[in-house]
Amino acid sequence: MASSDSPINPVVELALEAPKVPVILKDENGQESPEGLLPRDALSGDLVVVVPNWSAAFTAPEPLYIIDISWTLEGGPFTSVFRDEYEEPGDKTLKVPRDKLDQGTYSLSYRVSYGGNPLYSALKRVTVDRSPPNDNQEPVRLDMLDVPGVITDDYLTQHGKVEFQVPLYVDAKVRDRAIFYWSDDPTPPDSEIEIGEKTFNQQDIDDKRLIITVPESVIRQRGAGQRYVFYRLRDWVGNRGPRSTLLAVSVDLSAAPGNLKPPRVPLSVRGLLDRQHAREGAVDQGAVTVEIDEYDDVAVGDQILIKWNGHDLGSVDVDPDGFPLKTTVPWATLIDDGLGPAQATVLYRVRRGGTLTLPSPEIKVPYNFTVAGQDHDSAPALLNPTLAKLQVYGAVSNQLNTLLPGDFGKPAEARLTLYDNPLPGQKVFLYWGTIPSPVAEYEVKSGDVAGKIIPLSIAWEFIEKDKVNPALPTWYTTSNGVNEQLAQVTPLNLAIVVIDNLPEPVFTHADRDGVLHCCARPRLWEGVWVHIKGNAAFAENDVVELTWQGCANQNGSSPIAGTDDSFEVTLTADQARDGFDVHVSDYPRLIAPMVDNGSALCRYYLRKHSGGLGSSKPDFVIINRTMPSGVVCGPDNDICQE
Repeated sequence: MASSDSPINPVVELALEAPKVPVILKDENGQESPEGLLPRDALSGDLVVVVPNWSAAFTAPEPLYIIDISWTLEGGPFTSVFRDEYEEPGDKTLKVPRDKLDQGTYSLSYRVSYGGNPLYSALKRVTVDRSPPNDNQEPVRLDMLDVPGVITDDYLTQHGKVEFQVPLYVDAKVRDRAIFYWSDDPTPPDSEIEIGEKTFNQQDIDDKRLIITVPESVIRQRGAGQRYVFYRLRDWVGNRGPRSTLLAVSVDLSAAPGNLKPPRVPLSVRGLLDRQHAREGAVDQGAVTVEIDEYDDVAVGDQILIKWNGHDLGSVDVDPDGFPLKTTVPWATLIDDGLGPAQATVLYRVRRGGTLTLPSPEIKVPYNFTVAGQDHDSAPALLNPTLAKLQVYGAVSNQLNTLLPGDFGKPAEARLTLYDNPLPGQKVFLYWGTIPSPVAEYEVKSGDVAGKIIPLSIAWEFIEKDKVNPALPTWYTTSNGVNEQLAQVTPLNLAIVVIDNLPEPVFTHADRDGVLHCCARPRLWEGVWVHIKGNAAFAENDVVELTWQGCANQNGSSPIAGTDDSFEVTLTADQARDGFDVHVSDYPRLIAPMVDNGSALCRYYLRKHSGGLGSSKPDFVIINRTMPSGVVCGPDNDICQE
């Protein structure tokens, strides 16, 4: 450089512009890094520094300008690391020697001097970064996102990519990059070729979402099988760290499940799902089921994931030879969105290796699980223990749940306490013993309220089918036209004991032709004695009632008005064993009207002291007070003097 010992006029002391470093990194907008970061590849030689043109007043002879470059750690004093001389101002290119480019943040400046009057420039920050990201430690392996298992053909077709997440590392900075690799070698060489890189921004770091994306094309090009994904971190200046731990992934490019058919749900005979269906299922189907038909490209290991109105039914393992596949729907799921009436949406997906197909076509399944009356914890069981039991009373005995002989031939009354929230049109059906159809029913009316006592009449024709039973079952069901509920059984004590076909009464004074005539002994106007034989069915204190009916015909037919009567006898032990006579003594009313070949029809009824009933066969005796001559005998005309 030129030099001069000539006197030099003093330089006007003006602050000089900061030096320029062309290689400092610039962002996408052309703005220099605030830290003055130097790229890694700029550290292999001297650092070029540009001193901008300056102007200075001087007089001949021309001065010799001396420029010193200062390179000192930030905050340090001016330290010259390079000097050069120039004869005139203008942009000058100088350098910082390579051996000064150690790790750190520096203040770069320069000094222009001549004749002992230096001018100093503004400072420029310059940073030398030789440290790779993550403290140059091996990064943690990637996390594969959204694919819980195998990467399948279907997943790639649907998404066109597979995303992986770089775990956040300690010194993550804006413009750090992840360079990533896809290899089929579990020990990939250092020469493995990268398949892409991702630069991170501040939002990525703040959200802890450092995502890299491997395109579908790359995965398909590398083929199916076990693959290994890893990455390296590189910062903005170009420092590159070691490769990460490998992540093993499986790729299956076989044809994905396809042509999914709509699921099927067998319905009840009403064309919907009801409680009977939930208890027993549609015809020969068991509980409520969802059925899946065979789809294209079935594979062992596939799983069916069914959604019932948005609720997961769990997974069904696919047996390629087991179609249609079936799974049951729990009661809790059936009613999770209410009892209805409504429709449930049903669809499914196929999962293969962790990848789900698109949903199948959906179906709408109508259901109605509502009931007449309050529900119960054991639903959908038919028996509802919270419904009130029936109470039954005899027409005469009026004893709770007991029918006695006095109730013979009469209807009984059942009393029902109405269930919660009764609605008009709902019905109650009452069942009696082994009779398969209801014996009485009640339809809820407007104004009926819970707790109302509803009387129901049970006709004698139903009761007489089983008159003696210590625990005859009776119960009722409720119905809203779709679903039924069953109340608990009320056992009845039926003691309407009836002993039929007891021996007929005997007319002891009739002749061998069964006739009582004018010459009978005793005479007719002295009365008629009717004998009732002793019987094993009789017991002390039982009551026997004999009935008498006068008749115009001689065979016990054509009753004569006013000629009927009954006679009660409370039996002694001897009478029960040996028998007894009943004396019909009212001759004018009961006997005299049978003038010409009339008759008297008799039978008797047993009322046992223990509560039973009985009846005899009927029999008749001919009564004739007219002689062949036409003479009529009587108490005033005894024509038989013997």
